[in-house]
Amino acid sequence: MRSTFIFSLSLLLLSPLMAEIVYHTDAKRELHVVSVNNRPLIHTGQITGEGKDATAQTQAALTALDELLKAQYSSLDQVVKLNLYLTSNEVAPSVDAVLSERFPKEKRPAISRVTTALPKSEALLAIDAVAAVSEANIEKEIPLPSGNAAVLPIGARVYISGQAEKGDGTLYDATKQTLLSLARTLEFLGLGKGDVVQVKSFLTPMTQCADAEKALADFFTPHPVPPAIYVEWESTLPIEIEMLVAAPRLKDGPSLEVRTPPGMTTPTVYSRLTIVRHPVTLYTDGLYPVDPQAEPDRQLRTLFSQLKADLDLSGSSWSHLVKATYYVSDDALNKEHNAVRPDYFNPRCPPAASKAKVKGVGRNGQGITQDFIAIPEE
Repeated sequence: MRSTFIFSLSLLLLSPLMAEIVYHTDAKRELHVVSVNNRPLIHTGQITGEGKDATAQTQAALTALDELLKAQYSSLDQVVKLNLYLTSNEVAPSVDAVLSERFPKEKRPAISRVTTALPKSEALLAIDAVAAVSEANIEKEIPLPSGNAAVLPIGARVYISGQAEKGDGTLYDATKQTLLSLARTLEFLGLGKGDVVQVKSFLTPMTQCADAEKALADFFTPHPVPPAIYVEWESTLPIEIEMLVAAPRLKDGPSLEVRTPPGMTTPTVYSRLTIVRHPVTLYTDGLYPVDPQAEPDRQLRTLFSQLKADLDLSGSSWSHLVKATYYVSDDALNKEHNAVRPDYFNPRCPPAASKAKVKGVGRNGQGITQDFIAIPEE
């Protein structure tokens, strides 16, 4: 308990002028939250690496990520969140071994995993990252990003939950129509395509991903396509798309604000979008049930118990969740998840969220994982 108090107190004492990364762990190092304060954040698209096996590909992907980040005044040492996309659960031990060698346990990023096909059929894994601009370079003008990295500047930002339009049923038209829906959401906020920092798509089938990529390119012209992430899901809808958007024109207001665009319903277990103005961002590890053999209700409640411990550890609360990602591969857990969430979230300000039925969640024997972005309590 003492170590939890110390780490939480360190976060509460952070000044808005202090550009810090803080690693929050309990005494057993079993809970992991990373907070970053007052730093521009580099967001990347999916990165793969060449190699004959998962170990070689992971090492190559991390090298490529480091080179990409260094061009933006960052580096692997400044990574605060790492998302892993594995083509099978069997590659996870090799990937984890490389990550353990590269990142010291006391200074590793928050990590989440999902099992999915990838746009590059020869890839065994892909990664995307959130990394802070190094403290020495905060005041510098960051170079124009490449197509696989973009900068979220210090200040207001918007997390838009996944939106989906079926269109004519083809992946290209569904992507086009969904992006037009998102454009209306951006217009509602007074923002534009040039403000978009990252796009994440849940689509099917992955073999037709090029059609979604073309629709994205057509939509964003003449702007460059932001870093893009693709996860194959199991759905009757061809695609769902979420966005992260820089929002300097929304700088005035509360630290966390929930809005519903015109024509959309207001759900109780997630928000259509959240506007965040707090200088601190918290990233959790991907969470898994303690006992994957337990009944679905029990599995899910252990998930939310872990989340509560993470929030306590980092000085946050249920009312300060800003973004959730849910991956589920088990039908019973998928159904029960919808019933359990209302017992925990504040119905007036649940997090923006995307939920995807997928073929695996990155660990054998598990049927669900979830990770969160939050801010501290005021």
